[in-house]
Amino acid sequence: MSNRIELTEIILPDRKPLRAIQESETLIEGAEPQKFYYLTGLFLEGEVKNQNGRVYPRDEISKAVNKITHEIEKRGPIPGELDHPAGMTLNFDRLAVAIVSMEMEGNNGIGKMRVVPEGLGKIVEGAIKAGIHVGVSSRGTGNVDAQGNVRDFDIVTVDAVLNPSAPNAFPAASLAESVMQYQHAMEAMTLAEYAKYDPRAQHHLENTLRTLFTEMRDDVLWRE
Repeated sequence: MSNRIELTEIILPDRKPLRAIQESETLIEGAEPQKFYYLTGLFLEGEVKNQNGRVYPRDEISKAVNKITHEIEKRGPIPGELDHPAGMTLNFDRLAVAIVSMEMEGNNGIGKMRVVPEGLGKIVEGAIKAGIHVGVSSRGTGNVDAQGNVRDFDIVTVDAVLNPSAPNAFPAASLAESVMQYQHAMEAMTLAEYAKYDPRAQHHLENTLRTLFTEMRDDVLWRE
């Protein structure tokens, strides 16, 4: 017997690294071109048993890719958040990335997301600049049978997540849990919220992020 449940599936860069690129675009008529960071690579994986013991058949991945593509054509980029929150709601105040395209490649969904250059997107952007790998986590609902096969998968979005230092830390370790171990993490998260409404906080956010990502980088090098 199958039951419809919330499904979040993390794809970490240890195994399937995303490619970080920078492109200039004009998204607002009359505005000057702006540089954006993008993450491209594997967003949805089919026909293999994942770390949660679930298998997404190719046709379910294909339907999800078609839904994402249709939504982008109809409404524009699909918002994604920093880490994956509880529930399927998209929260405007947690916006960090935006899915701009997705297509099938074999059994998988290959996507491209733009990093939002403000608010919580600054943390993702800072991670890219510091050479810290970022992963993705799909979010949706579906039915799962006793063998772990997923049916009726209804995708909501794909969020940005951090690669935990310990190889066996997923999926329990979330971005918030992983980042909060560092001294300047809470200050950075607070300033990222303030910077959305108060431009004066922007300078302090940038300085704090530099310090935070130096801490994270040094911790990764020490672990290696």
